[in-house]
Amino acid sequence: MAYFNFKRRNLISGPHLIGPLIIAAGILVLLSPLFIFDKRSVVEAISVGVGAIFLGMIIISVYCGTLIDFPNKRYKNYVSIGYFRYGEWICLPDLNNITVVSVNYIRHNTPNGISPTLSGQVTDYRILIFSNDSEPVLSFIYSDIVEAVRDAEYIASHLKVNLVYHLSN
Repeated sequence: MAYFNFKRRNLISGPHLIGPLIIAAGILVLLSPLFIFDKRSVVEAISVGVGAIFLGMIIISVYCGTLIDFPNKRYKNYVSIGYFRYGEWICLPDLNNITVVSVNYIRHNTPNGISPTLSGQVTDYRILIFSNDSEPVLSFIYSDIVEAVRDAEYIASHLKVNLVYHLSN
């Protein structure tokens, strides 16, 4: 079966960052009996360490995405929990074109007293899938132009629609 799977997650920012941090903390707790010599602390370290690693794995495995089924011309916006995808299939309407656009904007961090308040210009690359309406049926956001163009070409070839580029330098 020919599918396209777009995952909306970033393991180095946002809520997914806490998953790898909890896993690292769990590993440190599991290693703590090597430095602390107490029989009771070994049992506690194993239970807390394994629990932290398990919780971190659950956090990492929860994300959203979109799955396109090319042969059946349908898509599913899903939530993945524990590597199971939950969502309903929706039939794709007749599509006119797929457009790749670049969007430039200034990103600001919200001042919170902990992280530095940074701002800077960012360029995102978006794949917009259009039917007869002016609003896109589906959209996917990328930070890498090569990945965006590659995926847009893949989707356009499987759905047999025109591909249009609107990219700025």
